[in-house]
Amino acid sequence: MRYIEQEHHSHPHKLELVYHRIPYRCDGCKEIGFGLSYTCEPCNFDLHKDCILATSSTSHPFYPKCNFNFLDHAPGIRSRYCDACGKDVKGFVYHCTKTGRDLHPCCSNLPYEIEGEGVKLTLHEKLSSKCSWCGKRRLWKGVTGWSYVSTCDTFHFHVSCVKEMLVKKWENGHFRKGAAGGTRVEQFDDDENTSLALERNVIQNMQLATVNQADNRIQDGVRKYWRIVKMVVKVIVSTIIGDPTAAVAWLIESIVSSSR
Repeated sequence: MRYIEQEHHSHPHKLELVYHRIPYRCDGCKEIGFGLSYTCEPCNFDLHKDCILATSSTSHPFYPKCNFNFLDHAPGIRSRYCDACGKDVKGFVYHCTKTGRDLHPCCSNLPYEIEGEGVKLTLHEKLSSKCSWCGKRRLWKGVTGWSYVSTCDTFHFHVSCVKEMLVKKWENGHFRKGAAGGTRVEQFDDDENTSLALERNVIQNMQLATVNQADNRIQDGVRKYWRIVKMVVKVIVSTIIGDPTAAVAWLIESIVSSSR
């Protein structure tokens, strides 16, 4: 489905707005994308909407002293990371010369408040509790990363961890193109350590010593917790990949169910 054409200095041909049924790699920021993108199909070239429509400069309330300028590549020779998601900067970036902070174009536009499926979450610069996925407050030493936190303060998810869920599914071959151009979804088991980590966090968050020996009341609590986790992850993933429609429902079901 095509809606509009755009030109961009990073590619010699016009780019058409199309809808992808499987993930793609943005040729601007090099991050994962899903749903809408500006595409040159003959060249297999894709740009996020946030990348092709990036302004020459921007600001962010988390960093009031920063003035971010758009660059095709991060300056200098050392590796750099996005202060929002903690992922490496490999292409398009908003860079602040004064503070040295960097933001992926898509990360710079993450909404501060999202709501859906009966869940309301707000974007935080730092976590006050451990992430419900990785079980840590920081991504690594010195890097906190942004997070979405539910208003009830029960669910905390690093933006980085939600991105990692998607990337792992993609790299493990979860998405396949169908013979007629559609999408076939194939189930693969997640890394054992990832599954165990999430199960451990579920138990810790509910203050349970064990699930296997729990009584029916506790088992019901675990099932209710998983239903809420599924809704929370669905809302965050839909926001990060820029596709708020029900088209990602099967993706969320796969991510959560294979981690139980």
